[in-house]
Amino acid sequence: MPSNRLTAKEFNEKFRISQELQNKFNLVPESKKQTITSIAGKPKKLILEIVKRFFSNPVVVIAFIVFIVLLLCSIIIPSKAARWYVPNQEVSPYDNIKLLPPLAKPLLKDQPIDDGSAFVNVWKQIQKLPQNLRHYFDFFLKTVKFNGQTKSIDTYTPSGINLVTYNAYAFYKAATLLNFVNKAINEGQTIDNAFIDNALSKIPELHTLLGTTHLGADIWTTTWYATWKAIWIALVAAIVQTFIGVSIGAFLGFHAGKKIDTIAMRIIDIFLSLPDLIWLLLFTTIFGATQSALIGALIITGWAYPVSATRMFVITVKDEEYIIAAKSVGANTSRQVFVHALPAVLGKIATNFVRRIPSIILSVASLAFLGFFKEKSDINLGQMLIENTPYAAQNPWTLALPATILLILSLSLHFIAMGVHDALDPKVIVRGKRK
Repeated sequence: MPSNRLTAKEFNEKFRISQELQNKFNLVPESKKQTITSIAGKPKKLILEIVKRFFSNPVVVIAFIVFIVLLLCSIIIPSKAARWYVPNQEVSPYDNIKLLPPLAKPLLKDQPIDDGSAFVNVWKQIQKLPQNLRHYFDFFLKTVKFNGQTKSIDTYTPSGINLVTYNAYAFYKAATLLNFVNKAINEGQTIDNAFIDNALSKIPELHTLLGTTHLGADIWTTTWYATWKAIWIALVAAIVQTFIGVSIGAFLGFHAGKKIDTIAMRIIDIFLSLPDLIWLLLFTTIFGATQSALIGALIITGWAYPVSATRMFVITVKDEEYIIAAKSVGANTSRQVFVHALPAVLGKIATNFVRRIPSIILSVASLAFLGFFKEKSDINLGQMLIENTPYAAQNPWTLALPATILLILSLSLHFIAMGVHDALDPKVIVRGKRK
């Protein structure tokens, strides 16, 4: 259907409006006309504004970068493409790989030994070898010092308790080579340079950056894997908790004071009356301490706080003018909640979500530290802390690295939560514009 609207040119021709008359209508010259955009500025995109506000705080930026680095390290370092060793598994099939020191400082200094120690056993076996075979172990013997002095393998036999210093990695290699040599002697094989070279080629070179745990696992790889497991569990639990909390809390907020709200709040009060750790201990005792049971327990014990918080947030905005206006034009409750109310409190919800992550990580760590979450085939930060506490004197990194990561992870997420709040909270945004 053709349009009956006339263009400006057709209108002027139809009503015989001359150019002179047109110029009289043009009160403001074209060169001086201003558009709405030139007066109010270009319309701003909400997402870009949120991002700008989030990264306007230097502390938040640093915390965000730190968290991203931790997250990438927890994903990349234990991955098959980057790792030297499988997390939480022995670095070598041979013995003497437990509690190795950092690779950069391989010496075990002033270690007390006795006649039954592994060191004395290897030392005495090397003494019993023929003279022409002992020089193959010089790479280890040259690193050994008894009470700060170097002793010849021919003249010194440790007896009683002594202090010995030696290269732990050289000892591992020497002890493994000794097994090959003893086996060859028993079988009557000829031991020459070719045999030694072949035997040494079968012994894996160790690249344990920070040493090994009491189980012989690489500390560096295992700790970052445990970090990823902690973040993954926390993210899954926090997402489900927040989804439940927002859904139920928003509904209760619009029905505050009614019977269903009263009943729900009394149930929530029961869950909030005790610390989360107490509930976790109860549920893990009943359902077990596997990873799936742990996530379920975290969701069951942690849903109450997001519900209570979201309910409170919605109550504060449900009587605002824009909600009343939406209600007056016939908007149903669902539209009032999800289209009008929740966007107004999105900043507070997002802040609580981010803050839930370190809280869950610390809860899992505390649970594992108390011994309630132990899986033979898996590991987490809390489990590493409790299992390696007795061995911190031999290798401090067994505790220092997981504890440091746990601390930095919690602090970075705390400051990120502050940045999310400042970026999304409407009241903060309005206050910033007034300044």
